[in-house]
Amino acid sequence: LKGTGIWEHYFEPVSDFSPGDPSCVNKPLVKMKYDHIMPGLHSHAPFVSRPWRYWMPEYIRRSNETFAVWFKPQRKRAAEATKRYIRFNAAMEQRAACAHPNTENSLGMHIRHGDKESSRDYIKVADFLPFCEAFVDTGGGDIYLATDSGLVVEKIMRDWPKRVSSHIVRQPAVEGLSRNDTAAFSLGISTHRTNVEALTDALAMSKCTYLLHGMSALSEAAFFINPGLTERAINLEDFARDETRDREDKKYFENEILPRGRKGAKNSTDY
Repeated sequence: LKGTGIWEHYFEPVSDFSPGDPSCVNKPLVKMKYDHIMPGLHSHAPFVSRPWRYWMPEYIRRSNETFAVWFKPQRKRAAEATKRYIRFNAAMEQRAACAHPNTENSLGMHIRHGDKESSRDYIKVADFLPFCEAFVDTGGGDIYLATDSGLVVEKIMRDWPKRVSSHIVRQPAVEGLSRNDTAAFSLGISTHRTNVEALTDALAMSKCTYLLHGMSALSEAAFFINPGLTERAINLEDFARDETRDREDKKYFENEILPRGRKGAKNSTDY
């Protein structure tokens, strides 16, 4: 393949197989139409890992299950596939390391405010603050911010206490920042550029000790890369629905999540 936005720009080869090899003649070739992908695989295939409950039949949706239970087998399958096939190339690894150089005792924060579907909630920027305050007040280091919204960045740097906002680090010179509900990939920016920015955020978040997030494919990608992070993460959309905890209460984060990262937690490729 030639052009931009292709696999080799971001990842190592899946194998040493060459498409020009004569054995290709005898390889089975599968052709798929768009409706085989959507709604086919997208909504109906039981082996596909999904980032939230969009439209799907009940045998896939399993509405009676908590999100924690529903996500677990999907994340396990995706993590196994990621470990086997998806390896970032050296350029992407270096880019993520430059964006987030101090990963020890760090907090990732993914705030998606672009084209969020109606089946998901917009999480207010203010709802992230109590957790960030708890993190900073207990000796936390950098807070890596991944967002598709320029307004989110401005609000944090303008309104949050300096003792918290001074911990914020983010990918420099991001072009895929929306100021409304337009998706970053629909802003007219190079697809390759937005691919690089999104993958850099996913890889950088995967290296964090903790993660605050909502329902998003990008947050899920961080878990696929580092499955151990799921035990040190809070999904604020799920947190908001859990009536046994106060969404504004920092005690759960302080008492349950933060201690898990202080036990020498390491990045893991095993679920």
